[in-house]
Amino acid sequence: MITHQKYDTKNLLIVFFSFILSKWFYDHFLISYSHYISNYGLSFALGLNIIITFILTYFTYVFLKFCQTRQIQNTTIISCYMVYGLTLIYLLFLKNIGSQGLILNPLSFIRDISHGSRFVPFMNLVMFIPLGFLFSLTKLNLSLTLLGLVLIESCQYVFHLGVLDLGDITLNLLSIIIGSCFRYTYLKTWIQNHIINKENQIGK
Repeated sequence: MITHQKYDTKNLLIVFFSFILSKWFYDHFLISYSHYISNYGLSFALGLNIIITFILTYFTYVFLKFCQTRQIQNTTIISCYMVYGLTLIYLLFLKNIGSQGLILNPLSFIRDISHGSRFVPFMNLVMFIPLGFLFSLTKLNLSLTLLGLVLIESCQYVFHLGVLDLGDITLNLLSIIIGSCFRYTYLKTWIQNHIINKENQIGK
């Protein structure tokens, strides 16, 4: 019983520290960019700030627990990808409802960077890395990926959910390629060696 109480106390401390760290990180580094993904008024922006802070808290908690135990449950990885997937849905289809645009320059992000807008190109470059890690780097996968990205951008344009920007497609494709390349490093094996099934953990 005492061991269980110590475990719960330690978890609560990790959660609390994760929240404080995430709040500090968001307030100091991300809040100034929140207007890029919050276009529906002050109340919505405040709510979104809270949601982002909780998402950061969750991922920070998972990371700190992993540092503590050197193990991660497969269910935790699934839940992380579910949160990541919901975040992608919002960023791709819900953050610019009612807007429409067309940019046919596949290197448009260079112009954005030169004009001081670095946040959006950076996000487009990194946002699909976790997704790319799930797939091998083959011609078929790359072709399907490119088709999928084109369909996503087309839906944004047709249904007034944002801008069809070929520069976004370029960066998103590169993001997936980067994620796929990680599969061919020691990182994949290292992660697999630290994943445990919940049933196995209970059995121990």
